[in-house]
Amino acid sequence: MPRFRPRNIKPLIVRTAYAASMLVVHPLNWLLASLLTLQPRPKSVLHVSYMVHEPWHMTRILRKYGWHNDYMALGDSPHWNRCDHHFKGYNPLLAPWYEFYFFWTVLARYEAVHFHFMITMTRSGWEVPLLKRLGRRVVAHYLGCEARNRELNMRLHPALNICQQCDYNATICTSPLNRDRRALAARWADATMVTTPDMRDFMPEAVVSSFFAPDGIDAPAKAPWDGRRPLKLVHVTNHPGIEGTERIQKAVEAVRARGHDIEFVYLRNVPHSEVMAAMREADLAIGKMKMGYYANAQIESMICGVPTITWIRPDFMTDALRESGFIICHLDDLEQTLLHYLSDPEALARKQSIARSSIRALHDESAIAKTFIACYAGPS
Repeated sequence: MPRFRPRNIKPLIVRTAYAASMLVVHPLNWLLASLLTLQPRPKSVLHVSYMVHEPWHMTRILRKYGWHNDYMALGDSPHWNRCDHHFKGYNPLLAPWYEFYFFWTVLARYEAVHFHFMITMTRSGWEVPLLKRLGRRVVAHYLGCEARNRELNMRLHPALNICQQCDYNATICTSPLNRDRRALAARWADATMVTTPDMRDFMPEAVVSSFFAPDGIDAPAKAPWDGRRPLKLVHVTNHPGIEGTERIQKAVEAVRARGHDIEFVYLRNVPHSEVMAAMREADLAIGKMKMGYYANAQIESMICGVPTITWIRPDFMTDALRESGFIICHLDDLEQTLLHYLSDPEALARKQSIARSSIRALHDESAIAKTFIACYAGPS
């Protein structure tokens, strides 16, 4: 007979208490939804996400375009703490009542609710159909592996893909919770968005909603790298398997073995302020070498005026990308690419001179804002 341990029963008590409370909260929610005429603030959007910097900056930018955008953060982070509303990890025995309170005092007050990562305030996502009952628009926004299908990705792109060395052992894309959230979005969302075009392999009907180039970040005035000091190469990721970090490091070591001096700065799980400080001092940045498209960290390095090595699938390549401050490179060719720019400082200086202006052109703020607003407003 298994040995009894008191801690074994705690999760059962929490689940039972939650289910018991929901026997009251659920019908009360739907009763209020049928009785109340709760008018939202016109042209208002609530962004629901983890406690990270991207939705904070996104909401500040979108406010400039005629829609009031706020950000509700779920949980805490050691690296970021700014939001408009904060849903913390409350006493699990009272969780349904905290959820009830936040729904009626926060979520229900907005005309549209934008779920980043399709993460919901409640574990079951009960707020989503209730928002629809109130006439609110629901936007499901996928930013990463919560939308991916590992088996399909390996089949479509067998030579190089981010699933080959998954940092999560495929627990994100296959978790029952994320499967339930995808089903919830498929049933209730008025619009579905993905951040990069490669994700349409898994969400073919989704709108590609590019990242904004960060607002209010100045590129420091600095002399181009001239070959007379070590080249400072910055790599930022919390997911080294997905990024191809091991192969990046091997390429750097191979180049060093040829006599070139590279200062390789690898940042993982550090505050955003530390990332941006490193970028301002970098000569070159590198990231997203396996996904098939670049992401937010590469936009941030470019906005700091730092040319950035990344890999873009041939089917997504454009003349604007080729002529930008990006250095498009397959992992197989990384060593030769590094050698080329180490041997030709003027070529790197040309990339540096256009990095900031080219990323602003690629991520035109007003065009991106129109994409988001079209999802919030719905058919005209």
